[in-house]
Amino acid sequence: MRQLVRQVDRLQRLAVFEAAARLGSLSAAGRELGIAQPAVTRQIKQLETALDTALFDRQSNRVALTAAGRALADSLDVSFAAIEHTLSEVTHTDDTFVLAMPPGFAQQLVLPALDSLQQALGDQDLRLWLYDRESELANGSFHAAVRVSAEPWPGHEEVALFGESVFPVATPSLAAAHGLHSESPAADVLAAPLLHMDSADRPWMSWADWLERFDLRLTPSRGRVEFNSYPSVLQQVMLGRGVALGWAGILDELLDGKALVVVGPTISTDRQYTVTWPSRRPSSAVAATVGWLTQTGAAGYQ
Repeated sequence: MRQLVRQVDRLQRLAVFEAAARLGSLSAAGRELGIAQPAVTRQIKQLETALDTALFDRQSNRVALTAAGRALADSLDVSFAAIEHTLSEVTHTDDTFVLAMPPGFAQQLVLPALDSLQQALGDQDLRLWLYDRESELANGSFHAAVRVSAEPWPGHEEVALFGESVFPVATPSLAAAHGLHSESPAADVLAAPLLHMDSADRPWMSWADWLERFDLRLTPSRGRVEFNSYPSVLQQVMLGRGVALGWAGILDELLDGKALVVVGPTISTDRQYTVTWPSRRPSSAVAATVGWLTQTGAAGYQ
């Protein structure tokens, strides 16, 4: 029997410890592994008992690695990476590279230049996964994803594409009909017909969020229709049926071509569009995608 198996009778405890050490949080480790925080604490204590060594220095609600814990974490980092690399070589269940992104980002920025992205990926098969809600990414069944967030995602690497700047947009004819222009106050925008996207579990700004910046509220008595995707909202605004929120970096081409015009103030948030990928799953396809989005793609959207 190998010494490792004799000392650690349940090797899962090493995986739990590695996640806690890498993420710097027992709670974050539990979320990543899908187990409760007390179970993480119990597994690590049992590992420390088996090794007769303290791995974390516990002070109040904070934990920090001991010298032994850091040495073990570093060793596991190298070992797990080597195992994962070998597993990726010996298992060929799916060679398709999965790139997740919001539908609006895909429609305006990726699909028009899809040939260029495929060239960057070479012979790699590509599947675009268009997700509507942030919670859909929780199962991690993607190789890279475009997100909108103010916080880094535990267990993932990321590269910023562009910040979130939001403004109301409309067709020139609808703007003229309602007397709207780029200098229009938010109250005038509120008086126009507004096009809404369902905001539940979505990280980007809603009309309620935008209006709140100006101490305004949506009119309770006004009937409104909500759409479940940004492309649906764009379709309606292009048909001249109302004013929609637009994002710098997403609608640049439509604004430059005068298909849409800005009809009110711009709000900038602390969120940004990023491309992110699991720390444990870097690959040449991830590198090619990140390079394409930051150089060929996002560099032209600033």
